[in-house]
Amino acid sequence: MVGDHLVADIGGGRAAGLRTVWGDRGTSPGQEHEADHVVTDVLQAVEILYGGR
Repeated sequence: MVGDHLVADIGGGRAAGLRTVWGDRGTSPGQEHEADHVVTDVLQAVEILYGGR
């Protein structure tokens, strides 16, 4: 699951048993998260999805 909302996207994906990639846009500083990966741009997410990281 790739998303930018910690509760709806990351929390929902984790609840469904999916690996998660959080697109951190800097809108939740200091926020706790349980995302498997954290990225700051879509290219980083693509690298993860295609196994480059």
